[in-house]
Amino acid sequence: MESWALVTGATAGIGESFTRLLAENNYNIVLVARDLPRMQERARDLEAKYKVSTHVIQADLATDEGCATVENYITSNQIDVLINNAGFGINKAFTMSALDAEQQMMDVLVRTPMRLMHVALPGMKERNKGVIINVSSVA
Repeated sequence: MESWALVTGATAGIGESFTRLLAENNYNIVLVARDLPRMQERARDLEAKYKVSTHVIQADLATDEGCATVENYITSNQIDVLINNAGFGINKAFTMSALDAEQQMMDVLVRTPMRLMHVALPGMKERNKGVIINVSSVA
């Protein structure tokens, strides 16, 4: 049976590194990010180099719609590894930043991982198999 890993924030930095590490270990990769062209390029590279299958999901995880898109995918597909890695920083002091930007950051770093874990864990428990890694920073 094929094993699938879903990585949010999959096009750069730590998330991109996770996609390579998992593909190297024969996991098929679901890439989740906002930048569709970059994600498609990353998927093609993984398929060519590691001979794995990929699936891309364009989603803004700061929005309810983007989060629900990924939740629906997880509910309908077996995910063995979930890497909650999407995130961003605000380059301003807290008192100088816009409240809506702070809320979006909290949604991406806290709400989305909680929701994705909530839908992924039942299947993992049922199969007695699964890994979840949460990468988060407010640096």
